[in-house]
Amino acid sequence: MSKTVKNSNAGVQQRGGQAASKPYVFTEAPMQAFNELLVPYETYFKSPLAKLGAIRHGIGSNAISDLLKITGATQSDVAKWLHITEPTLRKHLQGPHDLNQGLSEHIIQLFELFDKGLDTFGSPDEFKSWLRHYNPGIDAVPYDLLDTITGISIVISQLIRIDYGVLA
Repeated sequence: MSKTVKNSNAGVQQRGGQAASKPYVFTEAPMQAFNELLVPYETYFKSPLAKLGAIRHGIGSNAISDLLKITGATQSDVAKWLHITEPTLRKHLQGPHDLNQGLSEHIIQLFELFDKGLDTFGSPDEFKSWLRHYNPGIDAVPYDLLDTITGISIVISQLIRIDYGVLA
């Protein structure tokens, strides 16, 4: 789905015989791609038992690739969040296999955070920008808290407060 906003000068020739301005086109493709990447994990956000089952079984290693795409973070940042080395991260990216419980839980929590962030801000870019700026409500930069489950919970709680208009 795309929105078209026409320039007020469209259809009017500019000085010197130049062609008229073309309409500005804003697409929602990034948001649609973001949503499509989260679809396989949405069941875990809605059902704690489904989430627990996935954690115990281990989610597929392709989830790390999805995480990189959704977050826009570097491999280095994702490796720090997950407490693994970059070579180990690359190993997980190379072949399909199930991840251990700790990695599975952390990745599912990050997916849930980004789903909530999209819901709160309505745009992946706005949410990602918010993550990188100091937030007085939590006295931290949210991006810096994503390395622990507790930190992710703090950020999700702050998003809920934003939803309800309680900003501090």
